[in-house]
Amino acid sequence: MNKKHVFIMKPNLKDTKIETMIVSIMQGYHYEIKYTKYSRHAIKIAKECHNCRIYAVGGDGLIHEIVQGIVGSDNELVVIPAGTGNDFIRSIADSKDPGVLLRKSLSLKAQPIDLIKANDIYCINVLCCAFDSDIANNVHNYRKIKFLPKTLQYVNVLIKRISKYRFYPTKVISNNKVIYNGDLVVCAFCNGRYFGGGFEIGKDANVQDGFIDLNFVSTLSKRLILYYIFLMLKKRLDLGKL
Repeated sequence: MNKKHVFIMKPNLKDTKIETMIVSIMQGYHYEIKYTKYSRHAIKIAKECHNCRIYAVGGDGLIHEIVQGIVGSDNELVVIPAGTGNDFIRSIADSKDPGVLLRKSLSLKAQPIDLIKANDIYCINVLCCAFDSDIANNVHNYRKIKFLPKTLQYVNVLIKRISKYRFYPTKVISNNKVIYNGDLVVCAFCNGRYFGGGFEIGKDANVQDGFIDLNFVSTLSKRLILYYIFLMLKKRLDLGKL
């Protein structure tokens, strides 16, 4: 493969074990490590790359930025999970070990995958626009509880947001037909299967099948929200009776 290898990561990963791992594995390859300096900087870095294999070394937010910069280009994307949620990697790989994934990627050819386009934004994983998006927008505004697993950090924020959230009317149109018209608590358009640090929201989603999997939970009593969160944790949201 003649492509240059470009690793994009946030500066907090500089001089860490993951950087040391990259340097060790990439000996003999033409590679470069680039650090983001500000929000959305990864988009600019990715756009400046040509005929490169770009490694997103971070979380789902970094992947999202890089995707905006490489759509329509001759660049390739490799995901090396080193972030908070690391949800997208769950849909495309059996391992989340950065070293294992990097070594394996060096022997693999790139494959095309689907993206969801919303206005001018491309989504590689899950696009949310109801209560789930409210949680995602606020998850970093609450102090993390030490030693609490990432998925339960999401639940912690959810509980704190329930009393502040009001439901909004939603109309979903597909092929010029209204397929849903009413209030929603969960509205997820799934390319990948997971969000929120491990919740399986798109049970049958596949990033290469050419379809968007829709997952809606209509308005319900707030006391039942935790029940549906439990179903997602157990990967059985399909058992919900709404």
